[in-house]
Amino acid sequence: MPTPPDLDYFDKVNYVIDAWVLPCEAPWYIYVSTAKPAALAALITLLTFGWDDVLRGFARPRGLGGRRRTGKKRGKGKIGLRGFPEIGELLGRHVPGSEAAKGIKWSDGLKTLWRIDTLIQGFLFAWLIADITGEFAFEWTSLLYETRWCKDSARGRFSYRKGPPELVSPGFWNEIVYTLRDYEYPPPAWNIGTGYVGPKGATISFSVDWRPQDPAFPPLSFSTRLVDKDTGDVWAEAGPTLPDSDGKATHVISGNAPAGRRFGVQGWSERFWGIAQDGAIVGLQDIL
Repeated sequence: MPTPPDLDYFDKVNYVIDAWVLPCEAPWYIYVSTAKPAALAALITLLTFGWDDVLRGFARPRGLGGRRRTGKKRGKGKIGLRGFPEIGELLGRHVPGSEAAKGIKWSDGLKTLWRIDTLIQGFLFAWLIADITGEFAFEWTSLLYETRWCKDSARGRFSYRKGPPELVSPGFWNEIVYTLRDYEYPPPAWNIGTGYVGPKGATISFSVDWRPQDPAFPPLSFSTRLVDKDTGDVWAEAGPTLPDSDGKATHVISGNAPAGRRFGVQGWSERFWGIAQDGAIVGLQDIL
């Protein structure tokens, strides 16, 4: 999920929401490592001060109550925040002449303006928290979803397993079905015996275990293939495979399915009846 450029605050919030509803199967340390740069940027923002903070520390009169640390967020205003060092005001209080400035007698009207300033910054506190939190979430999400794990897990995919064993007639291609769903995030998609590819191609992988219907008369060979259900084109094929001493065989096949096509799996049992059992089919959307 590529990071869009030049988003405003609410667009970034929507981007974060859209991104986190997608599955991301990254290991825990990837979440931690991608959070570190975003957290550092948020901390730097909280600790940043402006020259007006220094001026307040220099001239703020005594006796007006506690001051809250002010932070500047890209020109969006000054906001108070308890629990963080007043770097600007600490500097201002140690500027030569600060003690004399604090001893100045202010009129009641000017003292009221100081109190209003503190009140306004208190109201802006929520905006600072929301803004920094949004920036942190956006930066973290952007880094996280650029990793290989998130890119892969955000791709469409499905996984199905076979249900009951199927009897396969000898001498022609039989449809092979997979009916037990593990997961599905289309496209691509699967429905019993037919798959559907979306606007991007997909890699389709599947397996089939073969055994004879009658152990006394094992098939001469087994074949399995991935086909285009509309044109009959064969995209991948295994076999003919000779059965082992127990009359059994296993096929594991992978092929590329073009965009916008329907596909299926077919099996062939030579001369005698076969049984298709214990298989799975998995589809994964191509990156491009």
